[in-house]
Amino acid sequence: MNAIPNQRHLYMGTFEAEAYWRDAQLASLPALPDRASSAIVAAMDELLFSFCQPGDALLTRYAMSPVHRQYIAELGFQPAVNERDLTDGMEQAGGNVSAASVFELLDSLKADGGEDFPQLEGCVLSPFAGLPYVEEAARAWGITLHQPPLETIRKVNAKTYSSDLKRSLGLRNPGHIVTSFADVAEAGRKLLRDGSFLIKDDFGVSGKGNLHITSTQMLDRIVSYLREQERKGKQVLFLLEPFLEKERDFSCQFSIGDDGRVDILSVQWLANTQFAYRESLSPDEAFMERLEREGYFSLMQDVGRQLYQDGYYGDVCIDSMTLRGGKLEPIIEINARKSMSLIKHQLDNFLAAKNMRGTLTNYSLSHDGSLSYEELLEGLKCEGLLFTGEREEGVMPLGANTLYVNTGGRDGENRIVGHPSTPSSNATERGGRSSAKQVRVSGMSADHGGSEENGVAKPGLSGKTEAAGSERARGKGRLYLELVAAGDEEKMRLTTKLERFLAEHHFTVLN
Repeated sequence: MNAIPNQRHLYMGTFEAEAYWRDAQLASLPALPDRASSAIVAAMDELLFSFCQPGDALLTRYAMSPVHRQYIAELGFQPAVNERDLTDGMEQAGGNVSAASVFELLDSLKADGGEDFPQLEGCVLSPFAGLPYVEEAARAWGITLHQPPLETIRKVNAKTYSSDLKRSLGLRNPGHIVTSFADVAEAGRKLLRDGSFLIKDDFGVSGKGNLHITSTQMLDRIVSYLREQERKGKQVLFLLEPFLEKERDFSCQFSIGDDGRVDILSVQWLANTQFAYRESLSPDEAFMERLEREGYFSLMQDVGRQLYQDGYYGDVCIDSMTLRGGKLEPIIEINARKSMSLIKHQLDNFLAAKNMRGTLTNYSLSHDGSLSYEELLEGLKCEGLLFTGEREEGVMPLGANTLYVNTGGRDGENRIVGHPSTPSSNATERGGRSSAKQVRVSGMSADHGGSEENGVAKPGLSGKTEAAGSERARGKGRLYLELVAAGDEEKMRLTTKLERFLAEHHFTVLN
């Protein structure tokens, strides 16, 4: 899905883009920090290999495991990749590595000559989302940009923009935009008369920017929390929406050309957990016919045209849901960027060429990192589970870095001799890895609010104390994979075998 055909494309991005769009002066909702999940999300860019055509380049925050690179090459994906981490330049300069986007990292690396990087000059950038430093990085490396201004991208991704658009289209439940703690108290009490409601951060993401308010006591605590921030000079800006009793989440992916043409690409059913992404599944024909009958796709065209009128073109994902009782809620929010379900669509196209079908899913896992990625793939292969492109079903791992980013990082070619049983004190801040010179990382849940987010789950296990010097410390990782199966029965059988395999190899499933 190249924006400019017949040219080499460069794929890269930071999946939690909302963090870079959000104004630092905005008040925030209470949340527990989860460094392990943040490290996983930072490593999700490996999944972008699914967009790569022959000749394209893929730059990832952490260099792709050679084992994984060989695996996807055998499936037909052979992007040119970086062979060292993008973080290397910032580490040497003493910068804030964990806060930097991939484009800031890429910009900082130009000074050292680009060793171990593919040829980027003339490539057309196709990012996961538009972010700061993209223009600087493009100038430094001779990359061609084909995207709207950053301020436009930021504007159309705000929850308040989605609310205003719903109101202009005459749709139900546009929500209440509030700009002070007093507004939150007043609007919240009105909403509680009819049931519970959601408070949404204007740039909330992956379950971290939503609060489900079910009582006046909860509301009063939040109002007090916001009052204190407002007193310190923070600006209150949230969206309050009635909590909808959903039946099913789904999303629509489309692209807007720079000429304004809107192309509907796919619809995906979503399984979410506590506002966080779990998996994407292909809907049945009856559901697609219902959407056509109820004017859903015509509405998506209208949304695309309005986005274009407001200056945006590129990838779009619309979060939607069906409600208990049968009603359709066509717009929950707008994500003007790539999405997990767009990645699923790319994999659908890959499998369709082989007359196969799959489900994009993930497992949040606690493990000690002792099983290398090479051993993981070999074990899956020995059990008849690994998808190789020749079989009609199997497990297709989509990345290694998200699995090992919090356990030191290891793969078949880059074992760490004498790897310590406990991660170093700065492991999480630096992507959960030992020194960049020691290791190539081998090896989130976006719970995309009824939404199509990136895969950051609620805070969970991020590392436990070593037991009596015999057990390695366990860290949290996430294994993204495509379950390739002909139908539900085959998928269930495959899932059961996979979960048994994980348990036998001392992985604990957290989700």
